[in-house]
Amino acid sequence: MFHRILLAADGSAASEAAVHEAFQLAQHSSEALHIVTVVDVYGAYYATPESIRFLQAEGHKLLQDLQTRAQSKGISVQTRLLETDVGGKHISDILLAEAERVQAQLIVVGSHGWRGMRKLLIGSVAQAVCQQAHCSVLVARS
Repeated sequence: MFHRILLAADGSAASEAAVHEAFQLAQHSSEALHIVTVVDVYGAYYATPESIRFLQAEGHKLLQDLQTRAQSKGISVQTRLLETDVGGKHISDILLAEAERVQAQLIVVGSHGWRGMRKLLIGSVAQAVCQQAHCSVLVARS
């Protein structure tokens, strides 16, 4: 049984499948479910400060929604908004660092997020997490 679970969510259909799986597992855990979302500030490099604030606000709304949903199922939750930065780490690197920080025993991710055509060129976040994770990874499909 996994006690320290990190759920990476982005609001996509695949992310919702990951949420479902993580919630089911977390109901049998004695520790809080760690839920994170990553705001891709680097991907929005040419965006205005207002656009970045909007993305941050959307990330916080997603985390609040997931926290409310989890708590309604009796799941203890810790949430964290993470951000990429210009010239910084990729989303997968940020997720892996967070998994290390919380000493996750399991990372739950969706197989297809909001990455679109770029994913086909540089590889998916889920694939990179699977290849480099220090712990088990559950990849949920929508």
